Amino acid sequence: MDKRTQIINTALSAFYQRGIHAVGINEILKEAGVAKKTLYNHFVSKDELICACLELRDQRFNQWLYEQLENCNTPFEVAYALFSALSAWIDNKVSELGPFNGCFFINTAAEFPHSEHPIAMLCKAHKESVLQLLFDKLSHTEQLKGQLEKTIQLAQLLMTLKEGMICQARVTHSSNTLMQDPVLLRQLIPIVLSY
Repeated sequence: MDKRTQIINTALSAFYQRGIHAVGINEILKEAGVAKKTLYNHFVSKDELICACLELRDQRFNQWLYEQLENCNTPFEVAYALFSALSAWIDNKVSELGPFNGCFFINTAAEFPHSEHPIAMLCKAHKESVLQLLFDKLSHTEQLKGQLEKTIQLAQLLMTLKEGMICQARVTHSSNTLMQDPVLLRQLIPIVLSY
């Protein structure tokens, strides 16, 4: 692993588990086993390192989520796969995302509340990319082909429920299996589609 990747991976883990403002550059240097000069050869500031961490996490999370939804052919299958995948992550069964500590983007956005800050903009872009992923997957199902409004509505609903599930799990330190209930999902999805 090259030094830049090593620094990003170390910083991402530290920032995700302990918070960005709580982790100093010296901690990252010590944990990564690199000199300050090496870090500043790759990143001109802590903010630039944070942005690199957000970009890596976005890539990892979206790739993981894409794979979870890849074989889904109906809106129900998309919803069920989404909430089952989230539950596995919350229960620390997804090694590529590391030990669950909520959403890195929500956590980071809370520390950078100004919407025009580059870090806040990356957090927003991540949420938009996840919503787009859900929309794309739903729009290819037989039930939603050519139904733009219904696809948008269902994608937004699933996104909202996803965010709530993650936040609730982070705050309560427990998983909630409500959204994994196939009976509930089979009732919920037709309501949205008939709206």
